[in-house]
Amino acid sequence: MRLTVRLLPNVLLLLLLLPQCHATLTMRETSRLDSLSLALAQVLQQSEMSHSQTLYVHLEYSSLTARSRLQELLGGVLMALPAAALQPRRLFQQQALTYRPYKHAVLLLVEDLRALQRLYKHLGATSDLSYTLIYMLSPQPEPAMQLMWSRSVLKAGLLLPDGQWLLLLSYFPYSATHGCQHIRASVVNRFDCTLGTWENDEYFPEKLDNFYGCTLTCATWPDMPYLVLRADGTFLGIEGELLQFMANNLNFSMGLYWLNESEVRDTFDESGYVFEQIFSKAEYALGGFHYKPHEQEEVPYSQSTYYFMSHIMLVTNLPSAYSAYEKLAFPFHPSLWRAIGLVVGLGYFAVWLLKRFGNTLPQHPYYHLLVLTMGGNLLTRELPRSNSLRLLLVTWLLCTWVIRSAYQSGMYQMLRQDRQRNPPQTIAEVVAQRYTIQLAAGNAQRWLESLPELQDQEQRELEASELQSFAALAARSGSDERVAIITPYEYFGYFRKVHAMSRRLHLVRERIFTQQLAFNVRQHSHLVGVLNKQIMQAHSHGFLEHWTRQYVSAVDESEQSIARIAAIPYETLNGHQPEGEIEQREDETTQTKLLVLSFKELAALFWLTLWALLGSGLVFGLELLLHK
Repeated sequence: MRLTVRLLPNVLLLLLLLPQCHATLTMRETSRLDSLSLALAQVLQQSEMSHSQTLYVHLEYSSLTARSRLQELLGGVLMALPAAALQPRRLFQQQALTYRPYKHAVLLLVEDLRALQRLYKHLGATSDLSYTLIYMLSPQPEPAMQLMWSRSVLKAGLLLPDGQWLLLLSYFPYSATHGCQHIRASVVNRFDCTLGTWENDEYFPEKLDNFYGCTLTCATWPDMPYLVLRADGTFLGIEGELLQFMANNLNFSMGLYWLNESEVRDTFDESGYVFEQIFSKAEYALGGFHYKPHEQEEVPYSQSTYYFMSHIMLVTNLPSAYSAYEKLAFPFHPSLWRAIGLVVGLGYFAVWLLKRFGNTLPQHPYYHLLVLTMGGNLLTRELPRSNSLRLLLVTWLLCTWVIRSAYQSGMYQMLRQDRQRNPPQTIAEVVAQRYTIQLAAGNAQRWLESLPELQDQEQRELEASELQSFAALAARSGSDERVAIITPYEYFGYFRKVHAMSRRLHLVRERIFTQQLAFNVRQHSHLVGVLNKQIMQAHSHGFLEHWTRQYVSAVDESEQSIARIAAIPYETLNGHQPEGEIEQREDETTQTKLLVLSFKELAALFWLTLWALLGSGLVFGLELLLHK
């Protein structure tokens, strides 16, 4: 009883102070809520999130208490925002995130880590297109940052209370202090609850502009003119130069996972399963992957911006040259030869009529007509006596003089050149001339689907790569064999760069189709944005065009002006050069040819003269025998 009496004043005093304590706690809670709302609103208004057209707000919770607290916080944030800021706004409750392939702002108000995981359960990755601001009632910074990294959400910020401060946390996957891909929460900004302002203007710092020497592994295979690794660790080729360019700009070390021959062939498989193997060992892949998913399939990878346009074309050997006797008739078109023959025939016919029905012609009119046609002279007594016939003779002499002059000029040009027969200029001509089509292993189905008219042509599989087969194709030039290779244009251009082959190959200008080359990464990888920036930078400064000219573009240049580069042999991973590669090189020093006709160029005229003299000797012998 005494104890009860003694405690009674204390109980009464507690009852009197309880409303004041509740009011104090309520004020503190209200002040804390106001600070949170103001901090979130300032980030939404002052950061890059304000540039987005729509603010997506997601609430995720498990209990009613958490729901009311999050809704109250959201109301405070919306009240703190200006009326015209970030309109419209879309609110989602208990609904998982969906992939949005455009820049957007996301505010995530969640109860705990499990609620955050539920938001991302259907989302493999969001790349780096979203600006994501997160507040958790029960914060777990490290696991939350690791979840963001696994979903490739780079521009992410987590608001964390810390006394009178509110900390904005993010992560840096590559850091000079944290190492490579060691994900931990780092403070990027602080909000002073007393002053109601952020410490600085940086809310979503760049994370992939410097890799601090970390290794990024590229899956590829050696193949010029694309990529070959030198012994000193530097690269050659279009893609090799681009890789070196990116590594220098982003400060990363290049790791290489060389695909073996089996894996390269698997890139032709329509299932695309090889990409699971590739991306388990490398961050990105580089090469002309032929797999293209069907429209109904889920794409197993993402691609960067195209950095190179590869044109698939036909390269043929050159047909045999014109024979020495064909060259004699080459200066004139066949129709012109027919017209000349017709006129000479009519002349002989007119002479025959005059000789048959008149006696005014000299003794040998056919011989005289031939002499005039060949540019010879007649004796005075053999000239016609009437003016009309003399006018006809002068006209005939002028015509034959013009024809002879044109023929002599064309003949000289013809004899000075080793003229080839006209190669096919279009794919239709290749089909009409029945060329044998050579295809690299695995390419037949894809290329013939794009060019079905070649399916009826004789086909042959290349024993080696296209680049290795050009020398053998050039060796067939000048023969009656007609062979063509379907190949990317850049292979042919590179072969012209390293082989002084004197036009032994012919490029059919008509394209079969065009394919774009790009970097391949795992689906929605964070590297897509990084690679795209580097490709656009290389394009805008003309680096890619420069590398293309350096390694490929020699086709449209004159033979003497081609800037030769050192040949890079294609070697397998075992270091052995494949069999069957034929090396044909000519002396690169072009010797000045004397401007005189050689015996080879005059062979046809020599043999015709010889046969004419032998025929004349035979006729002379026969006449001696007959008159004996």
